[in-house]
Amino acid sequence: MKRTCSLVLSVAISMVLLISGCSQSTTSQGSASNGNAAGPKSDISVVLTKIGNNLDPAEANSLDTSTIMYHVYDTFIKFDNDFNIIPGVAKEWSQPDNRTIEFTIGEGYKFHNGDPMTIEDVVFSVERLAKVPKKAAFMSMIKSVEGSGNKVTVKLTEPNSGAIRNFGDVFIVSKKYLQEAGEKYANAPIGTGPYTVTEYVPGSKVVLKAWADYPFDKAKIETITFKAIEEASAKYIAVETGDADFAGIGARDKSRAKNNEKLAYFEGPSTFTGFVAMNTTKAPFDNVNIRRAMAYAYNNEGISAITPGKTIIDSMVPKMFSTYHSSPNLPKYDLQKAKELLEKEGFHAGNPLHFTAWTYQGNDPELEAFQAELKTISVEMDIQNLEFGVFLEKMANKEYQLLVGGWSDTTGNTLSSLESYWSGSFGQMNITFYTNPKVEELYAKVKAATSEAEMKEAAKEIQDIAAQDVPMIPTATKMSYYAMNKNLENVHIHTSGLVSFRNASIK
Repeated sequence: MKRTCSLVLSVAISMVLLISGCSQSTTSQGSASNGNAAGPKSDISVVLTKIGNNLDPAEANSLDTSTIMYHVYDTFIKFDNDFNIIPGVAKEWSQPDNRTIEFTIGEGYKFHNGDPMTIEDVVFSVERLAKVPKKAAFMSMIKSVEGSGNKVTVKLTEPNSGAIRNFGDVFIVSKKYLQEAGEKYANAPIGTGPYTVTEYVPGSKVVLKAWADYPFDKAKIETITFKAIEEASAKYIAVETGDADFAGIGARDKSRAKNNEKLAYFEGPSTFTGFVAMNTTKAPFDNVNIRRAMAYAYNNEGISAITPGKTIIDSMVPKMFSTYHSSPNLPKYDLQKAKELLEKEGFHAGNPLHFTAWTYQGNDPELEAFQAELKTISVEMDIQNLEFGVFLEKMANKEYQLLVGGWSDTTGNTLSSLESYWSGSFGQMNITFYTNPKVEELYAKVKAATSEAEMKEAAKEIQDIAAQDVPMIPTATKMSYYAMNKNLENVHIHTSGLVSFRNASIK
């Protein structure tokens, strides 16, 4: 699974459809055809929160980047809104044994440079990930990948209950083009999707154009311009004024969107999981008592209420998942207990605890509210706002003390959620660098589980231990809200937060 940060996840809950112009159904591509006879007829502008500094899908660290890339590329498999697996370039898949996956690849795909997609390209798309640090956990499960005819056979290093789901994040790339482009590939990618990248301004804008030679049903939207606007109300205003045709909006603007006759409105639950993460390898958060003190000092109910539409959570497993567990071990808001733990470790008014919290979200009223709570127990927390790319880089390099963020699950994989506590995912999902021998043992059980009951029991134990050791404070999940041009039809908004305009049109 990919965790996409909003920093930008069972399930059986679909988004609530409030408008006729937005579709939740996903239609997989079949074999090659002449495509839709009607050509593209319109342009749209889409507001995202962040535009990344890299368009290589293997390096994507945000939901926004993934949304863009899903128009340019195809993946092995896809997911419907209930996270059931549906075809991508792989039309069929099977597991002859618990260490083997066989994919049957569809025909007729070609890259934007005109080259046909080959089995060699598909195999390379997996093998190249061995050189991508953030994909280390994924590649650790793969022993070999071989292709023959229209079949790709993946051998696993060990049984893995979530193995097939991980291929929902494997984007198919051209081996020849990528090797020729080298470092330039990240700024000028090509894929097999219905759109090509025609303009890219890192951090600011990406322009996609419908590919005239796309061999399947052709896109009806001629040009999609993705642009970055961070402030929630500014996103809504962009749609309200007609400067944009689509945007995810804040809860405070949902009533305005619902009551605006010129707009269509959409809302639904999401897999978003918010958190406060503490670097367990650095003082002061290498001390479990300090971490538990922070959890006791975090007024989750009060802080989450600052932003409407949030629901507090007790685990890093998305609340929509059947494996979610609300552990009694997680500290609940109690400033007195927080103060007692701090005093036990030598911190008090005469010797205050002092550390820095990182955010990438600009002015963050929730983090400021936490800062105010901490001041009442003589804890001095400085807040530093970083550019998103810098934030991610420093986070992976263990350079922080405490940070706040959130991510969404795009594949419905419990294993990936639990990677937040697994040493095999240091710097990727496990951003706190937390490790516990018992958790390692239980993670192996989840990985090897052959039944949901077996998986749920081991996952529950992991969540109980993590709630006691509290490397991360789970904060809240949230509803997703969208405003759009009322003439924009057939936009597919997935529960994960990924948005597709592949089948969209302007009526």
